Order: sequence, then C-alpha cells, then structure tokens
Amino acid sequence: MDAFFSRLGGQAGLLRIGDASRLQPRFNRESASSVATFSDGSTFTDGSGFLSGLMPATCILAAAASRGDISVTIGGLPVSTPRALSRGDLFEVRPNGIASATPNLYQVMVDSATNASGQAGVEIRPPLRQGLAVGDMVVLSYPTSVFHLIDDQQAEMEITPPMLANFGFSLIEAIENAV
Repeated sequence: MDAFFSRLGGQAGLLRIGDASRLQPRFNRESASSVATFSDGSTFTDGSGFLSGLMPATCILAAAASRGDISVTIGGLPVSTPRALSRGDLFEVRPNGIASATPNLYQVMVDSATNASGQAGVEIRPPLRQGLAVGDMVVLSYPTSVFHLIDDQQAEMEITPPMLANFGFSLIEAIENAV
C-alpha cells in the first residue's frame, strides 16, 4: 500500500475508484436473474448459461448531450421496464468507450422507465462535466470516477513492530480535470 500511494505522488496523481455501496443498479440488486441458453438449448462448455433479466453492465448514450445538461437519454436497456434505473443509482460515461481523466460519474435523480425501444430519459446530478456523443459508453456495473488525494500528507503510514500499519486517506473528485 505504501508503494502504491508513494507512486501516486500526492495530489498530483489520479486514482479511479467507485462507490462500494452502489456497484450495480438497484434493479439488478433487487431482481433475481434467470439463466438462459443458446437458441439450440446448449450452454457454455462449463455448463453455465447467460444471465438474463438484468440491466446490462454497459449500454450507450442514445442522444448527444452538452456540458451542463442535467438529463441524458440512455439506450440499449431492456424494453418497457418500469424503474429500469432508480433514484440513487450511479453510472459512468466513457467517451468513445474509454475512461477519461474527466470525472464522469453521475447519479440518477428520479426513477426512470424504458420505452419500447429500450431507451430511458434520465435526470442526473451533477450536471454533465463535458459534452458527450451518441454511442458513448454508459457503465452501469462497477461505475468509477477520477479522484486525487486531498493533500500531500494523505496515506502516510505509521508502522509499528511487528508490522502493524496504521494509515488512512481522504480523496476528492478531480473536477478540475473537467473540460
């Protein structure tokens, strides 16, 4: 751990981390998934099948959005699903499918249902930190954001024999990277 934080270089380094209490949309946490097979009834070589009935791990932005917008349209979700995304769910946007240095972790403000095309209009906070394009990746499972240490004294280890370490650290979202 000491080497990790030393290499981070204090406030200068960026760290990508998620909220351990909200790794999946509420829909997935509350739903029992079922196992589906291939169309011919076969499974994978280990006997397992596809999980079905859950929100996908990733989907897409169905409409372009501008910096400062407080709503987005997400596509690629199961069709006609009430509360597909729930108030408090987190998601990450990755422009062109690539995690960027701009924090793009957003929280759903109001429960959102999908339409017959598998799209949902979603009210979010904070406002978008950069413009986004149609097709940008939306991460619903294990979303993360970009943080840095609040000061250069974070994560200093106090080691006492026999190898007991006492340390802690505080992070802040790296919003100065927003473009």
